Amino acid sequence: MRKEPGLKRKQEGIAMLEFMFSAPLLIVLMFAVTELGWAFHQYHTMTRATRDGARHMASGAMVGSVGIIYLDSTLVQQTGNLVVYGNVNGTGTPLLPNWTSAGVSVTSPNPTHIRVSANYDYVPLVGAIPTFYGGDPLSLSFQMQSTVEMRAL
Repeated sequence: MRKEPGLKRKQEGIAMLEFMFSAPLLIVLMFAVTELGWAFHQYHTMTRATRDGARHMASGAMVGSVGIIYLDSTLVQQTGNLVVYGNVNGTGTPLLPNWTSAGVSVTSPNPTHIRVSANYDYVPLVGAIPTFYGGDPLSLSFQMQSTVEMRAL
């Protein structure tokens, strides 16, 4: 059996066409997985910081042994700093890009518990998806929320 001399060359062209059709799909899939991983990482960072802030607030909110919760403004400010910056002084860079302590709220839903809520405006790595029909770009940003409620100690 003899092989045609141009058969190998034809097969190389087919492989190039297959790659040309599948590469855009693979690239979009790679960006989607990266974006999803980045969003999960930021959400995990935010929930962990909110839990740390609630733990800090719960340990200092109870006044003596009378069982009354007092939301001291200094303790509330320290909790907001701890959630956003990772320390009670509010020094250094925020744990998440462009996060401020204005997105953190501390409340007492009942006489024995405290609630720390945090909001963060997620900004994707990709930015916005351009539209091909002349309209505004599609924004992929959204607001993340985390709330932790703990019994005051």
